[in-house]
Amino acid sequence: MVVVTNPAEYSFVKFRNSTTTGKKYDAMLYNKKAKRYMIVPFGSAEYPQYEDQTGLGTYSHLNTFSKERRRLYKLRHEKTRHNKFSSSWFSDRYLW
Repeated sequence: MVVVTNPAEYSFVKFRNSTTTGKKYDAMLYNKKAKRYMIVPFGSAEYPQYEDQTGLGTYSHLNTFSKERRRLYKLRHEKTRHNKFSSSWFSDRYLW
């Protein structure tokens, strides 16, 4: 899992289909201090999600809208889903 140590230094740029095997999307971030881009892959391509809200819709055919699955996902990832700009944070906000 990718974790950004200082989220204040980053700004979100866009989503794209992931180039990482087994991942659904990449979030592109820009580091204002270092003036470089960072890619954060997120979402397992093997599993469905509650609702694809990335705007790309590549995996929206895997939407389940199951409130029970959503509840269990959020419970399982409670420790990591609040770290801003982490893989878990993007999955929580845009897929679950």
